Amino acid sequence: MRQAVLAGLLAVALVGCAAGANPGAMVPPVSGETIVSTGSRLRQAVAVGTISGGRETNPLWTSQVSDPAFAEALRQSLATHALLSVNNQAFRLDARLLELNQPFIGLDMEVTARVAYRLTRVSDGAVVFETEIRSPFTATFGSSLYAVERLRLGNEGAIRENIRQFLAQLVGAEQRNPLAFGGPAA
Repeated sequence: MRQAVLAGLLAVALVGCAAGANPGAMVPPVSGETIVSTGSRLRQAVAVGTISGGRETNPLWTSQVSDPAFAEALRQSLATHALLSVNNQAFRLDARLLELNQPFIGLDMEVTARVAYRLTRVSDGAVVFETEIRSPFTATFGSSLYAVERLRLGNEGAIRENIRQFLAQLVGAEQRNPLAFGGPAA
């Protein structure tokens, strides 16, 4: 009996418990394509609205991305890129995690995130930007020996890349058509 308990504890220690995605690990770095200009109408004007579609992690099963973790990753991303509303909530960002496609098993864990984003002007409720982004990310065997850890890293990487693409598309859309965001014509 004692050997069975020890074997069970050893198996859990070797496999590990699943942990949810870390919001800070889902924040993309600032780049030329994701930062807004000083005169942008989006600068410090975007509030995080409704975030949905995430799932809580069951420690005995697989890592997931929860709604609160995704919302916090979006807040941190907007803050890092000078978009998060300080006191001028001119826009509201809603996002829905439509799919988090995860492998069941493997050495390299490729996770694909599909997210729908909607940016609404608060003053009149007009949708000024809307997109759906699909982004894969592979956590390689070299990133961790533990499959549950690689899956978490894959989740974080897929969401980080998804948010990066969203920010790049949003900044690009405003640069191409500032009038749609309430700015002067280009």
